[in-house]
Amino acid sequence: MDFSLFILFKVDTSNNLIHHIRLSEFYYKALKYNSCVLVETFISLYFVVLRPVMTLKMRSFHWSQDFDKIQEFLFNTYKLTKTFHNWIPSMFENLQFGPCGTPYLDEEDEYVKIWEDSGVGIVAVTICKPSGECRFLIHPDYYEYGDTFVETLESQAKEMKIDDSEQKIYFMIEEGDIVREKVLKQREYNNRGVYEHNRYLPKNFEVPEITLPVGYSIRHVDIVNDFENYKAVQGAVFSHCISMTVELAKKYASAKFYHPERDVVVVAPDGTFAAFATGRMDPISKLAETEPVGVHPDHRQKGLGKAIVYEGIRRLQQHGAKAIVILGAASSDAATKLYDAVGFERRDVNAWMKII
Repeated sequence: MDFSLFILFKVDTSNNLIHHIRLSEFYYKALKYNSCVLVETFISLYFVVLRPVMTLKMRSFHWSQDFDKIQEFLFNTYKLTKTFHNWIPSMFENLQFGPCGTPYLDEEDEYVKIWEDSGVGIVAVTICKPSGECRFLIHPDYYEYGDTFVETLESQAKEMKIDDSEQKIYFMIEEGDIVREKVLKQREYNNRGVYEHNRYLPKNFEVPEITLPVGYSIRHVDIVNDFENYKAVQGAVFSHCISMTVELAKKYASAKFYHPERDVVVVAPDGTFAAFATGRMDPISKLAETEPVGVHPDHRQKGLGKAIVYEGIRRLQQHGAKAIVILGAASSDAATKLYDAVGFERRDVNAWMKII
């Protein structure tokens, strides 16, 4: 007889352990007996499950030791689910290698927690930042633990508080992600509505011919020699990129997802950069994203946004991308109009918030 399986669990908070037993979906009662589980089913058949009780344990993350393991975990969960409800590998790598903002500090490893099952390996990754933004990335066989992951993230967020003020904690959830929506509803989170979009490029998408205004051209960047123009155009679109340094730019260029031929710009007639797009692609999974994308305010309404995105897509396709997405794309009118016009499918991402 073929049984569908689910998981019962209990939490030992003192040791960050979860003990769980895999049992039949039939009505049952289970008793632990001599390292086995005796199951009485609804149809009065008796089974002895010879699978030992397993342990799910949370531990700290260390970039040098665990980065490749998490990349493999993210790729494997994508292959199993064929969804992007978890991050893709390049998004996790960008935690350290993003070119804007402040340099990554070793202490930031503590924002990430790894959950492992004995004999299985990584089954979940949880992330909580001081801002209150949290994520729980889960293997599909462990969806039942969603409530435990969120409860742990809430505790982590409380520990990050530096005063007695209210702490907001929030999750960005794609509409229709029933696993995460159910957990957050049960924990009394408030769906605050659409905050951003996830964008998906249809398979076999054909890039149309690109036409630029007279005097404009497209090329890839030399991130060091072009640094001042590179910083200027990104800073004009994203305020946190004003603080970009040569050192951060060099580190960005050393990321596994980065390739200089996929970091493209539109050059204006005066030699400055008018638009930019980077095609980030994990070299193992070939999952890719067009991120970041922007047009300098002085050069808008000329079709440069669509042109630079098309060029980014074309180069990702040349490099063998298996899927091209923009997870967390801006939901502004301008961004929505651009990505709709390019041909990306759109799915709403809602912000779920709670004050703890």
